[in-house]
Formats: sequence, structure tokens, C-alpha cells
Amino acid sequence: MDYTINKVEMGEEFKICPECGYQDGFHSMFKKEGDITRWLFICPSCHSIFDIGQTV
Repeated sequence: MDYTINKVEMGEEFKICPECGYQDGFHSMFKKEGDITRWLFICPSCHSIFDIGQTV
């Protein structure tokens, strides 16, 4: 699957999409990279994918 992951610096909260302005939060996505699983966030409105630096 071909998509772009946008890196975002986490402030006090991450609720509003920086791409389209959607204000009601995000869907979660997990991406395995070797021994690390990245916790990514997908905007339900514009479908942009964001990485705020969280791993599980």
C-alpha cells in the first residue's frame, strides 16, 4: 500500500487534523518495523496518516 506518513510534533494534545482541520480525533493504525511497532493516526475525514512518535 502506498501512502505518506506525516511526522507531527506532539503538543498538549493531538485531536485536530493539521491537514484538513477535522476536530473529532483520529483512527489508530499500527505499522511493524523490525522489532518496533509504530502507533500511527489516520484522519477519518481526509485519510492523512500522522506519526507523533509513539511506539508499542
